Amino acid sequence: MFKVKDRQNSCVEPFEFLPAKSGEVYALGEALTYTDKVTKCAATAKPTHICMGPGDGNVVPVMPVLATTRFEVPYDAKPTAGTAVTLGTAGLSVTATTTSGVFTITDVDEANGTACGYFR
Repeated sequence: MFKVKDRQNSCVEPFEFLPAKSGEVYALGEALTYTDKVTKCAATAKPTHICMGPGDGNVVPVMPVLATTRFEVPYDAKPTAGTAVTLGTAGLSVTATTTSGVFTITDVDEANGTACGYFR
């Protein structure tokens, strides 16, 4: 689950309610992409939004992904600080895979199994 760690500005990203892809269910903190409808993010795609709560089947509450926002997220395999890694298959974690990475790791907390970073 992607959680906001900190921001490089004093503004908070606004929540939006965007149309959901038919048949998809989204989890809090899940990475999503949006063109005409919100959909689950592929491992090597940069998400445009993060799910901020349950949808009603028609719309889903989201926040936009900005370069000024740093996220904390669990990892599937321990990544290395300074590398750009891919997303986990469910869009709720990151991997240690650096090929086509979209999430740049700034630091790793082994005790909690989390990494912090931003989408590039």
